[in-house]
Amino acid sequence: MAKLLETPKELADRVGIPVTNIRYLIREDMLDHIFTAPGRRNPKIPKGAWERYVEKFTIKAETNQSQTSK
Repeated sequence: MAKLLETPKELADRVGIPVTNIRYLIREDMLDHIFTAPGRRNPKIPKGAWERYVEKFTIKAETNQSQTSK
């Protein structure tokens, strides 16, 4: 059975970035998360949240048509 929630450390290990970056994204409400304990403690990241974050915040490279036609 697939996990529905990940800890910040599990997500950081899975995507290869520091856990401090994940915690920053949670603190800034940039990454979907839920709290499983009172007092905004013990955040968990729902399945698909990282993929939604990447899709939303990816900056698309611009293609310059005049350079490609030369």
